[in-house]
Amino acid sequence: MKEQPVVFKGTRNGLQIYIAHGSDMPEIMEAAAGKLQSGKPFFEGATVNLTFFGREFLVEEQTRLLELFARYMKPGSVEFRTQPVSVERKDLPERDHYDSFDGIEEGMTRFVRGTVRSGQRVSYEGNVVIIGDVNPGGEVIAGGNILVLGNLRGIAHAGATGNQDAVVASYCLQPTQLRIAGYITRAPEGETAKPPYPEVAYIRQEQLFIEPYLPGKGKQADFHTT
Repeated sequence: MKEQPVVFKGTRNGLQIYIAHGSDMPEIMEAAAGKLQSGKPFFEGATVNLTFFGREFLVEEQTRLLELFARYMKPGSVEFRTQPVSVERKDLPERDHYDSFDGIEEGMTRFVRGTVRSGQRVSYEGNVVIIGDVNPGGEVIAGGNILVLGNLRGIAHAGATGNQDAVVASYCLQPTQLRIAGYITRAPEGETAKPPYPEVAYIRQEQLFIEPYLPGKGKQADFHTT
């Protein structure tokens, strides 16, 4: 399997960008632009320290990369290295999960107390737990899972950086739009009955399913995948 040309890894000190040694600049720029666009809600307006490693760059290539990243964030300190700093061999970016937040079972979690109202947006690179409702017009974006301890009637995007193992769960799951990684659903037209049980949405066999969060019982979602 061909190595991915660009892999992002978020750290406490900023963002590490692994560039495959055998990749040329056109595919590097294309891959980086795609990842930056998908992660735009996380980067927008933020100052991010950047460390590039994996291959050497000419000055002109460094300039092109920085110009691209500057469209999505405010670059802080910038380093270009051929190898990452203090990274053990087992953690080198051959692992696919470096593409996205990998703390699905456990990891960084943001707790939001109160209602996410119309026009409000909550975004976080890890998991997001809303202790309240998400109203129509409200939006929650997470690199990991989304859990709403209330009614989810707005927009939810879990696994926003590409992690298809992410889930969306709510006591009342009636979103206007639901997305996990690159899989998008929309609510069916007309009024729908409020489910009498919590539900969970997840990806299985390249399809998005919504099932009751009840042992031994389940149903396929009546949402429309696109």
